[in-house]
Amino acid sequence: MAAANLVLRNVRRRINKCLREGSDTLDLSSLGLVRVPEEVTEIPGLRMLKLACNHLTELPRFLTDLPELTELNLADNRTLTELPEWIGELTGLTSLDALATRLHRLPDSMGELTGLRKLNLSIIRDDSEGVPEWIGNFTRLTELKVWYAGSACFFPASMANLTALTRLNLRAAGKPADFPSWLGELTALTHLGLAGGHLTALPESIGNLTALTSLSLWDNQVTELPESMGNLTALTSLHLDKNRLTALPESMRALTSLTRLGLRENRLAELPEWLGELTELTELRLDGNDPRPRVPASLRALARTDPDWRRFLASRYR
Repeated sequence: MAAANLVLRNVRRRINKCLREGSDTLDLSSLGLVRVPEEVTEIPGLRMLKLACNHLTELPRFLTDLPELTELNLADNRTLTELPEWIGELTGLTSLDALATRLHRLPDSMGELTGLRKLNLSIIRDDSEGVPEWIGNFTRLTELKVWYAGSACFFPASMANLTALTRLNLRAAGKPADFPSWLGELTALTHLGLAGGHLTALPESIGNLTALTSLSLWDNQVTELPESMGNLTALTSLHLDKNRLTALPESMRALTSLTRLGLRENRLAELPEWLGELTELTELRLDGNDPRPRVPASLRALARTDPDWRRFLASRYR
């Protein structure tokens, strides 16, 4: 009882502060809430409601009484297993974060939220339905993150419609997967994360994503990279850790803007000479390759003139 009273006092304190300051943002994160308090409807013009890191199991319908609501954060409510059918009535939403939840189903009404610019979802299913086709309706999305766990995962071809995306993170725990064929059409992407997705190969179409500045493929099963990787000349950060690479394509010598390159826990027996041409590199991760890769003369030459590289080689290749 004392704990419940403390939660209520904290809720009331934050709501009063919001009213006093005339704020359109209410943060009820990390309060141990098991339900959303109806008092949130007391705040006129509420636009942002943060309910992250609580113990919610459901959402109350009175949230539809917040006509100005544009951002709803439900992240890290690990007891939340579904979203209500009426969520499609929150048509003013531009941001919905339901990452680190345990959603077993997504209501079809969600396809009505076509004003979304940012969407984060965690989905856990035991069937083979995958991500719903209606996700392709969200053509205004600029940021999308989907973590999927289940017996199988399918990212539908309708996602090719999401051409406004600049940041995309997809993670699927399941069987080895193919690189979604439509990804090469999302040419506005500047950040692409496909970590932990059990990918076995990348297609040549990855080279279409010439606006990418950050690409993360760590913790997959990729054995080789296509020559088209050399087209990604805007890349500054490339994470290839925890794959099965035995070599790097010659075309990657064109990636002269790289500042970070992760190659940990692969199967690289030697490093190419052209690595020494990537003079903007400030971080090169090689740990966990077995056998330890041979260091090319170009990097040793760089170490003679650059104290940072000298320290790097000295610490890892004594």
